[in-house]
Amino acid sequence: MSAKSIFRLLLVSLIGTGPVLPSLTQEPALESQQQVRRMYVVIKNDGTEFLGTIVSQDEREVIIDTERIGRVAIPKHEIREIREVSQRDMRDGVYVGSNIFSSRYFFTTNGLSLKKGEHYALINLYGPEAHFSLADNFTLGGLTTWVGVPIVLSLKYAVHVTENLHFGLGLLGGTLSWYNFGSVGGLAYGSVTAGNFNNNLTFSGGYAGVTNGEDVSGSEPLLSIAGMVRLGKNISLVGDSFIYAGPNPFAIVMPGLRFSRNEQRAFQFGFAGVIVEGEAIPFPIPVLGWFLKI
Repeated sequence: MSAKSIFRLLLVSLIGTGPVLPSLTQEPALESQQQVRRMYVVIKNDGTEFLGTIVSQDEREVIIDTERIGRVAIPKHEIREIREVSQRDMRDGVYVGSNIFSSRYFFTTNGLSLKKGEHYALINLYGPEAHFSLADNFTLGGLTTWVGVPIVLSLKYAVHVTENLHFGLGLLGGTLSWYNFGSVGGLAYGSVTAGNFNNNLTFSGGYAGVTNGEDVSGSEPLLSIAGMVRLGKNISLVGDSFIYAGPNPFAIVMPGLRFSRNEQRAFQFGFAGVIVEGEAIPFPIPVLGWFLKI
């Protein structure tokens, strides 16, 4: 091979590998740009939220570049939480927030999972309850009435299968407390949830058993169909039901609305109706509830 042929071969090789070198040198820059473009929500102590990309932060302040009002400098001592925005925070490309209250309807729950440290309380007209996420996907809670009868312990384990499919396994166990400590009961249930924290539909079923210390009795299957639809950033349509599939079947149906200005609090109200032998009997007192993140 002549020197001229060798020179041509080397020239062709250099030209062929030329585009590879720039791509290797540009890859870190692309990764850096992707990191800069990550969206964060900064939540202040008063509940005010700022959505955007974090420009810089130090021990004194966080500077976030928002889409609406531009760059904002927030003192560190005024910030409650800084969280990266995930897919479940979005609806149709709009940020609606990650609301842990969406794991609950009126009186039933679903298969949506909570992260460790996500706790909430619910104040109803009939009494209070509180639920604590002790580990990822595992929640321990308790509920009662204002007179302390009954006292119920709640356990729930959620399984996240895909982005829009979730399973839940739970157990409710309680006693009539001071009225009759010997009377205890339990309800084991399972639930399948399709959807996410913004829009979901849940099918649940379980069995209950009670005893007074001497006799033990069980129930026919207990079923539930519940769901939630996010109508806007601050309002959701909530539906719940309780179905007894025994010899004398009946169902309790409860539609309602839930309002929340931020992720710390929410208020819901609904109207219940009982369906017996194909006849709907409305319940005249509205069902009210106040959610608090603790």
